[in-house]
Amino acid sequence: MTKLASADGLECDVAVIGSGFGGAAVACRLAQAGRSVVVLEQGKEYPTGRGEVETTGHGFNIKRHGHFWVDIGVGMNVIRGIGVGGGSLHYFGVRLRTDQRIFDDPRWPKSINRKVLDPYYDLAGDMLKAQPIEPNPVIGAPVHGEAFMKAAAHCRRCKSTPAYVPLAVHSAAEPAMTPAGVPQTRCVYCGQCIIGCPPSQSFVGNVNARELLTLNYLAVARQHGARIFPLHRAAVVRQAKDGFEIDMKVLAFDTMKEEDEFFASGIVRAKQVVLAAGTMGSVELLLKSKSVGALPQVSDKLGHYFSGNGDFLIPKTVNTPQNLQPKSGPTITAGADFSTDKLAIFIEDLGVIPFLDAIMGTRSLTADQPDPYQLGYLGMGTDAANGVLRLHDGRIRLYWDPTNSMPLYEEFAACFRELSQQLAGDYAKPQTFNPVIGTGLVTAHPLGGAVVSDTAASGVTNPQGEVHGVPGLFVADGALMPTALATNPSYTISAMAERVAFWMLHGRDMKAGDASTPRNT
Repeated sequence: MTKLASADGLECDVAVIGSGFGGAAVACRLAQAGRSVVVLEQGKEYPTGRGEVETTGHGFNIKRHGHFWVDIGVGMNVIRGIGVGGGSLHYFGVRLRTDQRIFDDPRWPKSINRKVLDPYYDLAGDMLKAQPIEPNPVIGAPVHGEAFMKAAAHCRRCKSTPAYVPLAVHSAAEPAMTPAGVPQTRCVYCGQCIIGCPPSQSFVGNVNARELLTLNYLAVARQHGARIFPLHRAAVVRQAKDGFEIDMKVLAFDTMKEEDEFFASGIVRAKQVVLAAGTMGSVELLLKSKSVGALPQVSDKLGHYFSGNGDFLIPKTVNTPQNLQPKSGPTITAGADFSTDKLAIFIEDLGVIPFLDAIMGTRSLTADQPDPYQLGYLGMGTDAANGVLRLHDGRIRLYWDPTNSMPLYEEFAACFRELSQQLAGDYAKPQTFNPVIGTGLVTAHPLGGAVVSDTAASGVTNPQGEVHGVPGLFVADGALMPTALATNPSYTISAMAERVAFWMLHGRDMKAGDASTPRNT
């Protein structure tokens, strides 16, 4: 059994817990500014970017699947990324900015809007390049994306011109060099985005088409001295003299199973701490720290206002007359706005997801012999954001009441029926979803639980991500969002994290053309 280097006893300016879209951005910017940065990541590191899938369940409320977990909740289950690079290890690469109408919701502080966030979007967008998919020179354009756009264009409920969405997937003919000095190769249309690019058939090594965080933000962070420690699970954060102490465990390298399987316990000391372990991880750590008296002043709103981003997985059109080739191409390629006067709704095509039966507990859209005459969808929209996260037997657990979100789910069903009609197929609701009581939902986009707010009476952090009543403790991930974003959230998480980092360094917002704008090198 290999023993990892331990972070025990380290002292630093900033400890970042988690290495996904939020943690990677903050670690990068603070390291560039000369801060000593330690990143604690409870998952493994995958040098080729290709993850792993384990189908064995561990514990009461978690099924572990290698580079991501599935948290079993009440009313909704949650898929989350685990590993160096966080959600970038398994996400489908869609990079869309959140519409201003979302920020118009009074649950958002007035100081956060698209005008404020756009410079941070620009900065994050330059780091994680995203462009619509280019047709494969042999296969052509992805058939399921083309079919989706044609069907959506004829739907009465569709409010925008369907289009290919920007993807952090390299599909151009020429390789592109990343900040890590690794050339990205063209997407081979394998449809395995959730696991990672496959081994190459033409050269030694893996295809390398995805914009993994290890190739940009984390690479730049390391170049500027940041130290990243995989398999280090933070257990408690407490205030201490001149900063904070983090109790953590170094996990078993080749098992990474339960909390009692670790090499050693340890402590990291930091002047500032940034929680970026994803919504589930950051809220769990805050709940544990508050429950043991380490952070008693954290707002009682901790764990409230959880949103599944309105995720509706996975409705399908089945029995189509056309072979839609759902296994060919990136998993998601196109999208369209289906919003109503009261609900923001965005729908994307969804090809085959490998090992979906293991992830969802069903046998739909399996990777081995996918039915070519069907098309899956990802629907996202403004759910009620009224979920609650609590500790149950020492682990985080989601409690989701679907009642106030049923109008969204009903509108989704109407949209998918219309799309199915345009594709001359039949609508098939998600196999796990009960439309009467709303149970059996799954989200891959957990948000909220430590939300931004102007006061501790209405949320956990101030609009700059600093925890109310705990100077020097920040949140920089999806837990900040007080509402659904109604589109893929990674880009907005990156922008919000960029803003947290800029405030930590400069105490103000960045403007377009700002002289203090960091470089992506």
